[in-house]
Amino acid sequence: MKIAVIGATGTVGAEVTRFLLEKGHEITAVARNPGSVPSHPRLTARATDIFDFPQLEAALAGHEALVVAYAPKDNAYIGYKLLVEAAWRIKRAFKATIPDAYFLNVGGASSLWTPNGFQMFEEPEWQNWFFNSGPPEHWRRLHELSGFEAFLEMAEQRERILADPTQDPYANFTGPVIEEWYSRIGEIFGKGEGGRAQYEFFECDRSFRWSFVSPPWLLGQSEVTGRYRTTIDKLPIENGRPAGISVTDLALAIADTVDAQGRVHQHWSAARIPPEGTEI
Repeated sequence: MKIAVIGATGTVGAEVTRFLLEKGHEITAVARNPGSVPSHPRLTARATDIFDFPQLEAALAGHEALVVAYAPKDNAYIGYKLLVEAAWRIKRAFKATIPDAYFLNVGGASSLWTPNGFQMFEEPEWQNWFFNSGPPEHWRRLHELSGFEAFLEMAEQRERILADPTQDPYANFTGPVIEEWYSRIGEIFGKGEGGRAQYEFFECDRSFRWSFVSPPWLLGQSEVTGRYRTTIDKLPIENGRPAGISVTDLALAIADTVDAQGRVHQHWSAARIPPEGTEI
């Protein structure tokens, strides 16, 4: 199958591309800067500005499937605008050029539904419930990726909490750094809110074959196992807390789905398979 991948050099997109190549597909990496695309006999890099309709339509033409794993580096308002505008433009170009092809879009956890019946940012306990669930290594990883000092503070606080057996392992974070960061959450998480809005472009449209995958909250926080479980519309849960998955196993779930052109008109997520006895 000839597959175009937008975001083929990103964290998730690169792993999805690797798995699709292993499955024998021919891949076109649609990228603004194709120089970062690795060399492979079945991988072609095509320089494309996805916000330019003629360029984008030319890049998509002739493909049997499209995978979109685009995630702008910007957060806040700019991140929101870029993510939503990209989704609209890509969908329009897809329907104009390859409307009978298969389209898989990688979104964000914010469009998934919690056990209380809310999407992430509407969940009454969203800040504490979501952030308290992350282990120290998760916050250190996010600090390395983002530079946000609040993530380092979270890692250090959680380490101190876990080292004290008298404390609740999911105790709330405290202190001025955390309070200031929480007060700016709407500004900081513009890209996350964009992922929720992005799904609205797909939800009620049955005129083409799409699949929309939203990673779980703790993406990257799990060992690579080569296995996964899936949920439909719902945030994956373990023992009443948001679940996680490794980037590699999420990419495997995506590649398996694209290979089968499956989960059509489904909004789904993938998470690790937890130890026996875990409530999910």
